[in-house]
Amino acid sequence: MKAFVGADIGTTGIRASLYDQHFTAIGSGSGESILNREAGGAITQDPEQLYLETAGAVREAVAESGVDPGDIAGLSFDGQMAGILGIDEHWNAVTPYDSWLDTRCAAQVEAVRERAQDAVIRKTGIIPSYNHGPKILWWRDNHPEVFARVASFVQPAAYVAGRLCGLQAQDAFLDWTYLHFSGFSDTAALTWDRELLSLFDVPGGKLPKIVSPYTLIGEVRPEQAEAFGVPAGVPVAAGCGDTASCFLGVGAVEVGIAVDIAGTASVLALSIDRFSPDPTGLVYASRSVEEQIWYSMSYINGGGMNLEWFKQEFAPQRNFVDLNREIEAIGPGSGGLIFVPHLEGRGYPSVPNMRGHWKGFTRAHTLAHFYRSVLEGVAYEYALYKNSILSRLKGDLSFTIRGAAGGARSPVWNQIKADVLGCDYCTINREDIALLGQALVAAKATGHIRDLPEAARELVHVDRVYHPNQENKRLYAEMIAEYGAMLDSAGTR
Repeated sequence: MKAFVGADIGTTGIRASLYDQHFTAIGSGSGESILNREAGGAITQDPEQLYLETAGAVREAVAESGVDPGDIAGLSFDGQMAGILGIDEHWNAVTPYDSWLDTRCAAQVEAVRERAQDAVIRKTGIIPSYNHGPKILWWRDNHPEVFARVASFVQPAAYVAGRLCGLQAQDAFLDWTYLHFSGFSDTAALTWDRELLSLFDVPGGKLPKIVSPYTLIGEVRPEQAEAFGVPAGVPVAAGCGDTASCFLGVGAVEVGIAVDIAGTASVLALSIDRFSPDPTGLVYASRSVEEQIWYSMSYINGGGMNLEWFKQEFAPQRNFVDLNREIEAIGPGSGGLIFVPHLEGRGYPSVPNMRGHWKGFTRAHTLAHFYRSVLEGVAYEYALYKNSILSRLKGDLSFTIRGAAGGARSPVWNQIKADVLGCDYCTINREDIALLGQALVAAKATGHIRDLPEAARELVHVDRVYHPNQENKRLYAEMIAEYGAMLDSAGTR
């Protein structure tokens, strides 16, 4: 039997699973991912802690599975995408992990926007924000002595994989699913952009080589094998970013499949066949694990958290099952009530001072109306993303949406999204999407899978379809227009 290990190095936790040759998870493990918060907006993580906790999660998964460790054919890691970690020439960490949540580089973000926003969007696919480029500039500007020691900047998954394999900085790598966050890439060409590097005086030698997620970057070193519970010599793949791994685990590696990650953040992405950056900055362009597939996507920071907030503050004695049942009797549009879901600022495009609010409520509105409007607000935001994407594609693409994460367990919310977006909304048979994605990457990298889209079709099945109600769709079109006007009036689009 061949087995594959996938691990997810997340912001608030680390998970690992061991999969058999049928890609059934037969062992799992977990570890802590600890955020260190300091004054001035600093949010960092200790690279040593990330490494040891990942090792413990993998070791736990292997032990729980009961498989012969000699059957493990490959490992792959995904991780947080927008932060950076500096290493020296011997792969020792010389900076903490500068988290994607860390806002210390605000001045550098603004400088990049002023000097090169259009070029950065056009070349990397995303508007300048708290990601690799401005963070690298922050370290250069504020800690030049540390910056001088950095031989390469990497991400947590690459750091763990490289250390496991005993790499040196000359072997540092970045798989292409991270490129839109890099700040200095020509994402379509899979190269570092000389113009951007020169404009911001960043040495190209401090950036890792760009590789496919399926690249074998090394093998498990004997001195690290025991900590991970795997034999020395097991091949390790480059892996990919956590979002890209989720999209793979949902099966969105073919054109026309959209993904709704209905979790803490609410993410909508559409699989397309071209690099399609949005000059307005409403959505962004990123690469799939598959070279010819791209995503056009955006997200609501804390979109899923709004439901928890609403229940805790307004309906603490009720559960979501009861709340969802109550709103089924309320018609689409919540009686004219519209909710803006950006309670702590808009995440993308970044409008940090934006705040959530309701518009149009009267004494006729009940708790159920307010709750339904929270669900609809996320769908209205998604509709803006969809319209932006299709306007650049000239509307020549039909698609279905696959829902994942906790929010996809709500039938009423799924139907709302189908009606608002005017397309089929599907739930699937898998919940282990990020870890499944990494197991598939490990299998392809080691030659055990040849056709990844075909493998995804076999493993990931639609188990329920919500068809749009055409009458509701027409009513929602008016609400979407009103929602967009609300954002325009606030100067946020």
